[in-house]
Amino acid sequence: MLRFPILRYVIFLFFYGLSINSNAQINKKSPHVLVVIAHPDDESVFSVTLYKIAKEHHGIIDLFVITDGEAGYKYATLAESYYGVALTDQKIGRSELPRIRKRELKNAGHVLGVAHYYFMNQQDSHYGLDEHDPLDTSWVVKAVNKKLDKLLADNRYDLVFCLLPEPSTHGAHKAASLLALNAIAKMPANKRPLILGAITRDKTDSITEFSQYKDYEITQTVTDKPLFSVDRTACFSYRNKVNYKVIANWELAEHKSQGFTQMSMNDGDVEEFWYFKLNGTAGIAKCDSLFKLLSLVPYAQKTY
Repeated sequence: MLRFPILRYVIFLFFYGLSINSNAQINKKSPHVLVVIAHPDDESVFSVTLYKIAKEHHGIIDLFVITDGEAGYKYATLAESYYGVALTDQKIGRSELPRIRKRELKNAGHVLGVAHYYFMNQQDSHYGLDEHDPLDTSWVVKAVNKKLDKLLADNRYDLVFCLLPEPSTHGAHKAASLLALNAIAKMPANKRPLILGAITRDKTDSITEFSQYKDYEITQTVTDKPLFSVDRTACFSYRNKVNYKVIANWELAEHKSQGFTQMSMNDGDVEEFWYFKLNGTAGIAKCDSLFKLLSLVPYAQKTY
């Protein structure tokens, strides 16, 4: 009669021990993470990682969103009837989308377990590849830096996630990542969070190589390939018929005004993370412990 309660207790101790032993996992059982992004939907790149940290390991996820997302009106055709607003009209879309996209992001954040949102409400002018465009023209960089510096100082984050500033990504994505890297570089070395840059990739795609963006020395990584990853295709549930792409799709579906983004449903088998040289090498083991923990699937198999 005692076998099953004892077995459950042993299993509990096993997983509890994994959590405790991973104090390497950023010196805490449950990490505190800040995500620095340009637009309210960029968090989709890390969606499963954020979900697993917040929902499976009781970490705290905060989002720092720089722009108001107003430039996302061009593909909002289907959202016009959903919201009852002529969003593809540039003037109306730019006026209404900041409000709508904040609400969409909070709905998406509810799926992921986001704790806090920090909106900088900078102008989202247009798509382009040049990071100087937002940094030199449409963003009030001084105000963004001031808020970001205060957040980093006050909250003592363990980790900061940003998008990998590789050449083909949106200039605003690169700009947001550069601001995050520079903010951390200004901090005393013993108070810096670790910062990682991420992309998603299908397993059939070639592995992206990245070691530095242009002449920005601060973007240097310790290796040209990702050191860490989270597998969205990890299977569980009855007969292993479910995987974490469900979470990625739930989260993405909340960004209903972004029709082109919606077309990426089911894309991205893995979320891959590069480790920046700015961190120093001591943090590699800490991140490794965290991502090993995130590789666990905590859902018990059931038979029927």
